[in-house]
Parts: sequence; structure tokens; C-alpha cells
Amino acid sequence: MNEKVNYLMTYRCNLCGNDSSFSESDEATCRYCDTPSVMTLVLKQEATPQLMEERIKALSESMLSNLQEAYQNLSTEDMANFPADKDPEKELLLLLAKLKNLKEKIDGIQFPDNNELPPEKE
Repeated sequence: MNEKVNYLMTYRCNLCGNDSSFSESDEATCRYCDTPSVMTLVLKQEATPQLMEERIKALSESMLSNLQEAYQNLSTEDMANFPADKDPEKELLLLLAKLKNLKEKIDGIQFPDNNELPPEKE
């Protein structure tokens, strides 16, 4: 099950238009739609440490952006879904602070260049 990943394949969902990426051996399914949809290959990239670093950093940026948007658009109905003993605004602010801290740690990650990696064991 420890197959070497050679390529990162990015597909676009024909229903919602969002992109999702997978290794070449994974089945492409939309991570945003709740229904099966046709996925169109839009990008095939060699899986390098630098690409993985870029993808991880982009994902953390997206998570932070989405949570900030959720906080800014918190409705009365959303607040009503929180447990009675929790302050929704405070909980989201705490979560934002934790995610920002995580993002800063992720932004500090630097993967080695391909030529700095030790040779693979067979």
C-alpha cells in the first residue's frame, strides 16, 4: 500500500467547478459536491517536495480564509446551533487564533529540494 506517488492530478468538477487534487492512483471524486459528478483532468504535475509544500501552504491559506468568511457571515441561525453554554463568536475567534497559529507554523515549513533527498531504499 506504500506506492510511490509520481504525479499529482488536479481535476475540475463539471457540476460545481471546484478543483480537487489526487495522486495518480486515487479515484477522482469531487470533495465539494454531495452527488457523483464527472471530473475533468485540468493539471498533471510531478509530485515533488516543493509541490507538496506549495499545496499544503495553499490549503492552510484556504482554510483560514474560509473560517474568516464564516466568522464574518455568522448568522443568528448559525449562533442558535451552538450549545447554550458556548458563545459562538468567542468560539470562532478561538478557532481562528488556533488556525492562524497552525498556518504560521505551516508557512515556516521548507521541504528539501529533490537533490537534497536521501536515495530511496528498494
